[in-house]
Amino acid sequence: MAVDERTIAEGLRRMAARAETPDAADLAASVLRSTVRRRRTGWAVTAATVAAAVAVGAVAVTNLPDPADRTSAAVEPTFTGLTVAPSPALPAAPPIEGLPANTPEQYKQVRDCMPEGGPVHNMDPELRISRHGVAEDFRLLAEFRDDLGATRLMGSRKGFVLCTPGVLDVSYPERPVFTYWAQEMPGSLAFPGALMVDVADTQMQSEVNPGTDGDPVFMVVAGRVRQDVARVALAWANGQKTDATVTGGFFIGRARMRTDRLPKVSVTAYGRDGQVLDAQKGLEGLVLGARDADD
Repeated sequence: MAVDERTIAEGLRRMAARAETPDAADLAASVLRSTVRRRRTGWAVTAATVAAAVAVGAVAVTNLPDPADRTSAAVEPTFTGLTVAPSPALPAAPPIEGLPANTPEQYKQVRDCMPEGGPVHNMDPELRISRHGVAEDFRLLAEFRDDLGATRLMGSRKGFVLCTPGVLDVSYPERPVFTYWAQEMPGSLAFPGALMVDVADTQMQSEVNPGTDGDPVFMVVAGRVRQDVARVALAWANGQKTDATVTGGFFIGRARMRTDRLPKVSVTAYGRDGQVLDAQKGLEGLVLGARDADD
């Protein structure tokens, strides 16, 4: 078919006459939208970073574009989004002879256990007993954990505290009450034999909203063992049993109390091949607290 060039040219002139003159601002906006679409994926990732950073701590915001400044948002080539400020490093635990090394997180748990700066009076959680040392004298020695939480043995060279921390929005922490090793002042880490039971007492997990069965109360047994002890078994007179956690020459175990009175407890230390290395039967009266000479 022959092409009528004159007809085609006339048609193009009529189309051009009907078309509106393009607006320069609209044209610029169109170009901007095209540019922003190419950047949108990067901004979506940045938004996710914002949410995560707010959830975990402080965020330093750098180079965020002003939403009203469309030109700079479109042409700024060095937009970096967010810079998450690093968490401050936890202090390391200085070594103490006779006590195990603690990681920075364990050392923080020690200091969290004693918010007043050291052991406190058994009836007043805000009254610190200075002669029993400061929090920095103590290290986390052993921890027993179950479905309801944990109880930790924190010790210095002359004594220890039991720490049952609160559970966020659920319970309150126990008081860090000081007790001398072997229940005798001035306290010493040395002991004869393979097993030394230092405490057989209770810890309460006072709840914000107690259930029908009341606040959980735990029977807790803790002490020291020789380095060749691999297992410590706890057996209360009411029939409850559990294995303690053994760590670096110390042990702690707990079981929820099901009686109105703290029953006697028997503690058995086993070696790595299962043989009995030491045992203490029918223990009672090893309660928390220190009776000092000037009390």
